[in-house]
Amino acid sequence: MADERHTFIKGPDERWHCFGITKPWISGDNGHTGEGLCFHAVAPAGTFAEAVAFQAWQDLPKIQVGDCGWAPAACKVDDQYLLVGSHMGCASSPDLHTWEDRGKLAVKGGNRDPYILVLDGRYVMLRCDNNGINAVVSDDFRSWSDPVRIYEPEVESYHTESPVLIPYAGLFYLFWTLWDTADPSTAGFCSRTYVHCSESPLDFHGCPILTEITAHAPEIIQSEDGQWFISTTDHPYRGIGIAPLVWE
Repeated sequence: MADERHTFIKGPDERWHCFGITKPWISGDNGHTGEGLCFHAVAPAGTFAEAVAFQAWQDLPKIQVGDCGWAPAACKVDDQYLLVGSHMGCASSPDLHTWEDRGKLAVKGGNRDPYILVLDGRYVMLRCDNNGINAVVSDDFRSWSDPVRIYEPEVESYHTESPVLIPYAGLFYLFWTLWDTADPSTAGFCSRTYVHCSESPLDFHGCPILTEITAHAPEIIQSEDGQWFISTTDHPYRGIGIAPLVWE
């Protein structure tokens, strides 16, 4: 079952793959006990829109290579597919099935929930940093810039989770999930995601909330035919849900 951050990537087999946190459910925990196993699910060959319609994803063996399993982000660098976990553990694969431990990335700052965007030939990696979000940039996925704090909530009890950065129509949209330390009923766990817009991918300070979405740790995916989708996790039992996303 998916618990929080997950990631989608299309492989050389023309099938969409999904990776993310999975864990045994432990009654009374705060949503994090036992995390670290990385699930691997694969869809039938086709577009992402077709994969969603099939509802026939195959659950494959868990990935236990290196330290890439906690809230992983997936990307392709040259001819290798990479999974990067919250502790900056990295694993590589030529086919998304056979994995090799690559050790830890030499990245400063941040403490969890990486998200990787390829922008103008450079790699931009977002991570949560205590209650805010920072970003580091690399040309080669080996040497990384110093972290830049790109956003911090104005409410003291609000902490960020699972950031996502999407370029669209000349602007940049930041999605992040709320962890509210002032809400004792959920131990902080919320199905509330906020969206901000900026002209810069590295500065969302002072940008108002555009909308609130009922979703936890969403991913934003564009299918090969141009359709957009948003995913969410439903803690603890119902796994990942996917719905169409319309930009207005």
